Amino acid sequence: MKNLRVRHRIWIEIDEPPKDDGEQPRGRRKKETQGFIVGPGVSKLLAEIKATRSLTQAAEKLGYSYKYAWDRTQKLKERLGEDAVEAHKGGKGGGGEMLLTEVGEKVLQMYDDWDRFFKKCVEKKDEIIRSGILT
Repeated sequence: MKNLRVRHRIWIEIDEPPKDDGEQPRGRRKKETQGFIVGPGVSKLLAEIKATRSLTQAAEKLGYSYKYAWDRTQKLKERLGEDAVEAHKGGKGGGGEMLLTEVGEKVLQMYDDWDRFFKKCVEKKDEIIRSGILT
């Protein structure tokens, strides 16, 4: 048998019913994902923005176009109802920066906490099963 491994994927959603604006969701915008806030890709983008203080550098490091990265931050703002990142313009020669807001920090922390938790559960699966906690 080939080697198999367990993987997981988590995401954070808004805990409220999706808006019924009369339009039928198309493509990836299915009703079940309309409350989507952040998954692995957006989490990586937020983490890179935090580390580099630059949307351009974050996008480049992740292999995203600037426009794609910008669109993700705007979609996040639209869904949260407030900014997760804030841009600060530079001086005469440019050199602005992008920072996470308090909300952005909270979303990133929440995602990272749950991701670490599930990774730990997968690593400790045998111990968890033996403990009987799941029965």
